[in-house]
Amino acid sequence: MKTIKFSLLLLLTFSTLTFTSCSKDDDTESESATYINFTAEGKTYNFKDIISAESQALTLNGNNGEGITNTGDTQISIFLPVEPETGTFNFEGAFEGEHKLSFSSESLGFDFDFTESGSVTITEITEDYIIGTFTAIITSENDVTITIASGEFKGEIF
Repeated sequence: MKTIKFSLLLLLTFSTLTFTSCSKDDDTESESATYINFTAEGKTYNFKDIISAESQALTLNGNNGEGITNTGDTQISIFLPVEPETGTFNFEGAFEGEHKLSFSSESLGFDFDFTESGSVTITEITEDYIIGTFTAIITSENDVTITIASGEFKGEIF
């Protein structure tokens, strides 16, 4: 199972690198900046200028590193339908459904895994962005449980 999850992580990373797009206007960052913010086990994470990718899903990827090649020790990905709609949707695990969340954090001692409990609320969809909130409880293969709360995001949409 761990090999399958690792292979899936590699596939998602490759897809992100392959299908990443640049913003339409790199000179305007103030209001158009993308982000994923949340708390995990009482620690606040604010990932700015997140990567959006589109293949079989719209994927919003955030990390606390310096970019794609240096992702840092904590990473989160939110997977949404390619044609999202506003509303609240339950996260559905690794291979089921269209709404998923994956998380890994070396500093929290948490290996990569997908949540099977929690939800995402898409509050606004514009021509360029998707905005919403999320919460999740995620348990790794070695029974480490992480609670993700106060999640909010703004990602590019294609």
